[in-house]
Amino acid sequence: MEAADTPASSPSGAGRQRLRSDFATSLLHWTIVLLFAVNLVTGLRIAGDAPDASWSRALSGILPQGNVYTLHLYSAWALGAACAGYIVFLLFAQLGQRVVFDSSRLRALSSHDRRTRWQSINVLIYWIAFLLVFAAVASGSLLYFNLMDQSQAVLATVHRILAWSLTAYVVLHIAAQWAMAGWRGLLKILSPRIAYVASACIALGAAGALGAGIFAVDQATLQPLVLEKTDTPPRLDGSTEDAAWRDAAVAQVNTHNGQNLPEGSTPVLVRGVHDGEYIYLLFEWPDRTRSQKHLPLQKTATGWRVMQSQYSRQDEGAYYEDKFAVMLSRDSHLAALSTSHLGPQPLKDKPGGPNGRGLHYTTDDSLVDVWHWKSVRTGPLGQIDDNHFGPPLSPPDDPAKRYTAGYSKDPATGGGFTMNWEKFDTETVKPRWLPRSPEVLAERMGSIDTDPQVGDQGLWWMPRSLMEPATPELDARFPLGTIMPSVIAEAPFTGDRGDVSAVAEWSDGWWRLEVKRELDTASDFDVAIGDGTFLWVSVFDHTQTRHSYHLRPLQIQIR
Repeated sequence: MEAADTPASSPSGAGRQRLRSDFATSLLHWTIVLLFAVNLVTGLRIAGDAPDASWSRALSGILPQGNVYTLHLYSAWALGAACAGYIVFLLFAQLGQRVVFDSSRLRALSSHDRRTRWQSINVLIYWIAFLLVFAAVASGSLLYFNLMDQSQAVLATVHRILAWSLTAYVVLHIAAQWAMAGWRGLLKILSPRIAYVASACIALGAAGALGAGIFAVDQATLQPLVLEKTDTPPRLDGSTEDAAWRDAAVAQVNTHNGQNLPEGSTPVLVRGVHDGEYIYLLFEWPDRTRSQKHLPLQKTATGWRVMQSQYSRQDEGAYYEDKFAVMLSRDSHLAALSTSHLGPQPLKDKPGGPNGRGLHYTTDDSLVDVWHWKSVRTGPLGQIDDNHFGPPLSPPDDPAKRYTAGYSKDPATGGGFTMNWEKFDTETVKPRWLPRSPEVLAERMGSIDTDPQVGDQGLWWMPRSLMEPATPELDARFPLGTIMPSVIAEAPFTGDRGDVSAVAEWSDGWWRLEVKRELDTASDFDVAIGDGTFLWVSVFDHTQTRHSYHLRPLQIQIR
């Protein structure tokens, strides 16, 4: 999108004339180039997080790491605004003829004059670029504003194709400029003359105003979650028939990019009320299977082994429980973006995630509240695991332990659950406890199907009261092939980690999760819930980390 060739004579007045662009075009050109480059590399990093990624994952070693979501979003907004600014510039500078593709340009495509022919070809290429940019902005906006329900995966594929097409356009653009005027045609953008300054200022002002307008529209169109005050709060009993739930306004959030979900997507219905002291929330989402096989133990000829496929690298997507997460922030509606840092090692002086996908943490010393319901581990306790994202912590002394950066559990003074092995190993593990008898285990488990895609009916956790310390004598009573839960439920958490009560039921292909917490716990590790609090949700369909998500939050309105 460069200026028409402008000759500038040499000082002697002789010799070949030098081609020059104008300053305004050069400035807009390089602004668009820079923004496109930032948008491309950040988009490739985001795309590389998908399990089936190929090209983007192959480039992982040279792509940026860290808070690429925010960079991708802001550079996309700025790129769209800069392109619009270029159109404003052409209008105010009365240079529309540069990009007009009329009948004369069409005839010029077959001209015998090489330069005339390539000038028309370049204009045609510009229009291809205009269409590609428009389509990329449109598809990216649909993705961000979450307007396509179950078609998000298809839309993401289209968006990636458009990104690669724009990359191909850059190569084509350079080749066409060279074909039209050789190296002089390429270098003219590096030596602009001062011209159209007023039009450039107007164009930059228009681009800035458009960018600010996009940001304002984004904030103004957040979906509300209205919480009316009630005198008869719902009971947390797994039933959704309470009058408070029937009368509450429903907000639907479409979440995407989750493992094991149909096309990676699932809707979540959210409603809530408050009684002036507590908030009550109901989350409902479809799930074809009640998945409870959380890393079960299986007895083999060589000992007990943990049934898993990728747990050793914190990326299990088969033998895991159904989970659900809620994130709360008071500070910014972009918290979902700014707390997710992608890449194999986003913190240069600290370890990366074992799965190479990234880490959660904040960079401004703020704290984001995270509720993590785990159907097998915290479900039996009647609680959600109360966690938070904060500044990066120091790595553990033991390098074998997982480094979670800013993802931390709130402090607990007691209670909780225990994994029933002394040390995890992909071969065999030594259980800490065993059921009192095979009959006790069979009564809890019922019929067992080890296929992770098949729903479960039994209780895939054991209360501590039914377990005894593992001994060779007790172990010998369990035949080879025995399947045993790995989760030992102790007692509800006490302290900050137990601030959120929760009861869930799965029926008719739906999970329904009822939640209760004080509006303000006065804890340094919690976000006080009030008017304007932002809320996000995520669904884990028997997957450890590859949950569904949405970028734009619900905004709580207290009535």
